[in-house]
Parts: sequence; C-alpha cells; structure tokens
Amino acid sequence: MGLGTLSVIIIAPFVLGLVAIALASITPARYNALVDRQMWIFSLGTSFIVFAFTTLMWIGNVGGFSNLNLNEYAYLEESPWIPSIGVSWILGVDGLSMPLVWMTAFLIPVSILISRDEKDGRYFHPLLLIMGSALMGVFVALDMVMFYIFYEFTLIPMFFLILKWGGENRRYAAQKFMIYTFFASVIMLLGLLATAFLMGPGTEQGCHLSSITNRCFDMRVASNIAGSQGDAFLGGIGMQRFVFLLLLIGFLVKLPAIPVHTWLPDAHVEAPTAGSMILAGVMLKMGGYGLIRFGLTIFSGAIYDYRWLLLAIGMISLVYGAMVCLGQTNLKRMVAYSSISHMGLVLLGVATLQPLGIAGAIFMLFAHGLISPLLFAVCGSFKHHYHTMEIGEMRGLARHSPSMGAFMMFGWMASLGLPLLAGFVAELAVMLAFWDAFGWWVVPPALTLIITAGYYLWSMQRTIFEGGLEGELPESLGSEEPRDLTLHEIIAMGIMAAPIVIFGIMPFLVFTGMEHHSTELLLRLASILGGGA
Repeated sequence: MGLGTLSVIIIAPFVLGLVAIALASITPARYNALVDRQMWIFSLGTSFIVFAFTTLMWIGNVGGFSNLNLNEYAYLEESPWIPSIGVSWILGVDGLSMPLVWMTAFLIPVSILISRDEKDGRYFHPLLLIMGSALMGVFVALDMVMFYIFYEFTLIPMFFLILKWGGENRRYAAQKFMIYTFFASVIMLLGLLATAFLMGPGTEQGCHLSSITNRCFDMRVASNIAGSQGDAFLGGIGMQRFVFLLLLIGFLVKLPAIPVHTWLPDAHVEAPTAGSMILAGVMLKMGGYGLIRFGLTIFSGAIYDYRWLLLAIGMISLVYGAMVCLGQTNLKRMVAYSSISHMGLVLLGVATLQPLGIAGAIFMLFAHGLISPLLFAVCGSFKHHYHTMEIGEMRGLARHSPSMGAFMMFGWMASLGLPLLAGFVAELAVMLAFWDAFGWWVVPPALTLIITAGYYLWSMQRTIFEGGLEGELPESLGSEEPRDLTLHEIIAMGIMAAPIVIFGIMPFLVFTGMEHHSTELLLRLASILGGGA
C-alpha cells in the first residue's frame, strides 16, 4: 500500500531529522559553525514544506470536517503493520484532530526560526523535526498501539532538548519530566491494553485481527462496539470506569492538572525557548486530545459518571494556577502556571457535556497552542537580551526594546482573553456552556479570569512601563547596551501573532468543525444513556 499524505508528513521529517543528525555527528569539528547554519536552513525548509502540505490538506477539506459523522475520517490510510498482534497503520483526521495537526505543523518551523542561534544547532534543529513528526503522529493515529508509541516517543526528543540545551537545573527538570510523564504513560498503556482485550474480537467490524489473540487495537472498532453495547461494553460499567480511570491518569499528567502538575513549571523554566514553545503549544494538548478522543468516543458512559471529578479537578486547576501566578517573580514560571490554569478551562468545558462546552474546550486547546508559544518566545528573547527572567528587575522595556515590549503586551493580552483574539472565543464558549450546565457555579471560574487579567497587567506594568523616562536596566546586563529583538525574532513573533488575530476574528474557520464533532460525540452519549435507562 502506497504512502498517503498523512504518512508522508509524519515519516519524512522523522527520517530526514535522523539523517541530518547522523551526518552532523560525522562532520569534522572545524566545520561545526557552517554545519549549524546549514542544518538550520535544512530543518526550516523541511518543516515549512510539511506545514505547506498540512495547510493544503486543511484548505482542501475545510468544509468536509463539518459533514463527517462519528468514526468518519478524512485522508484515511489503513494497512496491517504487525499482523501477528493485530496492530495496524491507521491514520485519519477529523474536526478534532485536523486543527491540532495544523497547529503542530505551524509551530515547528516557527520554533526553528526563532532558535536560529541555538548552540549545537546541527543537532538541535533536526531534533525539532523529529519532535514534530511524533507529535503529529499522536493526533492522526487511529490504532491504540500506534497512538501509544507516538505518545511515548514524544518524551525522548523533549528529554534531550531540556537535558542538553536547558538551564542550570536542567538535569533535575529533565529527570522529573521523564519520571512523571513516563510513569503516567505506562498506566495509560494498561488502560489501552485492557480496552483491546476486554472489548471482544470485533470480527463483525472488519478490523485486522491478531493471529495470536484474535483481537485488534483499532480505535474505530472500539468506538463502534462501545456504541452498540452501551453499559455492557468491557463487561459492565464498573470495568469501564476502572479502565477509563487508568487512561484519565495518563491524560491528566500530560495536560497537566492539579495535583500532578509539578513537573511542568520546572520543565518550562529550564527548557530552551523552542522546547518551551513546543511543550506548551503542543505537548500539553496531547492530554486534552486523549481525554476527548477516548473519553467521549469510547468511554462515554464512564466520562458521564466522572463529570463531577472533571469539574472539581478543572475548577481547582483553574483557580490554583491563577492564584499561584500572582506570587511569581519569574516570567517563565508565571506563564507555566497560567498554562495549568488555562488547561483547567479545558476540563470544565468537557465536564459540561454540551456541544458548545466541548467545542470550547477543543478551541481552547487550539487557541492556547497558538498563544502560549508566543509567550515563551517573548520570555526567551527577554532572557537572551537581558540575561534575567525576574519580573521587576528590568523596567521600562518599552523604551529600550519597543518591539519586545509590543509583542509581550500582545501575548499577555491574548492570554488574558482580549476580545477579537483567539483566547476570548474559547473562554466565552466554555463560560456560556458552563452557565447553562451548572448555573451560578460559573462565578468562581469567571472571577478567576479577572485574576488572570490581574497578574498579566501587573507584570506588564512593572516590566514594560515603570522606570521613569530612562527605565531601569537589570544588573545582569552588566556593561552591555540594551538591545531590541533581532529581525528573525520579529518575523517569528509576527508570524505567531497572525493566526491569533485571524482565528479571533473568524473563529468559524475551525469552530464549525469542532462544534459538529462535539455534537456527534454527545449524540453517542445520549444514545448510550438512553439505552442504559
């Protein structure tokens, strides 16, 4: 079977990244500077081609995602991969996954562009290609084993990005990141295996059965069997709750949510700029994606029973993350905790079990994936130019680095939910659905959004505007003259800012497909609950 478009955009950057690293490793040391620049150009060009292909895929079927029924996918590819154990190479995209695939393809070249001067770029930039390949694989895989392989493989390049190119405490941060996320992924694997072996052979569904176990790992088959069996799926609703709880642990750690969040601030503070951009922009979204893909497609009955747990964890994450931000003095750590708070909104949107709420949660994954990389790009440039991350050490940024101050203000405003920017659409959709589902319980999250505005405005005031006419330069700058953003930084940040505005003004470009997908998911839930009743 020939490779389709999805296979190409996953396999090509992975193979080219490995080849580039291999070639760089055998190049004489005296050519390192030249190879660093050539690998940057090569990686940037490769990632841009992948982005162009992904954009054409989306534009070519932009209206089609609003017409797909549950378990229907565009650009579907299917072929046996390891027939003896029932693992197949199955790829496809729908209204849930296509925006996240495009977002990933968009962020990789931007991350490579802004990290042009990263040390040992001959290894750094090809590693970003490999990272992007694994991340897109997570969003397009429709076989549970494939999904797990991509999900787990993303840990390897990110571990090395933090370990080799991170800050002073990079070893601690990399090890903590690996321990938390790997352990959670193993628990998730137990849930995936239990799903495959307890759901029955599914021969009537036409999947590629294992010659040994007579089982398969096709997510579409699992969804169809779950829809037809209802409460009897996996032997009963009790087993469904237990298996879904295993999956939920894996997804909540990756999201992350309180109380399994402590790995994230350390990872962000120590990671290089491009690593933080991809970690916040895409890796965290894997948890939300998995929750919606498995929870609402396969474990509809279980997620209905756990909706109050999701509500509680989401509310605590939202409020706690925002309150902790008020006490932060490190820019990167503040943005990291704000990500925890925003991911709490995703859980609240899912907990509403309403089309608007779930569509809002998906749009929050998408919008935060566009906004948070810009925030970390600004933080990285601030660190690079002023050698500090402390809020208040540098005052009067608007005077000495006007371009940096402008992008900082834009990113902060986008993250706090300024109207006509993408974050506002997601927050509004979740709040409206939450009010309809839980009434006056909407007050705590609504007040938390005010706190979000507070800590962003406070940090902007101290960093950008205070300091009088001359400003106050940080001691870490020493005798250096303050510098503004370089041309490649301005271009990269400008590119990141554009879709935040475009999808804030015209959210229907993606929201329509998301809402249709959410409606299909809830029709499945209604049929299961009705059958169970």
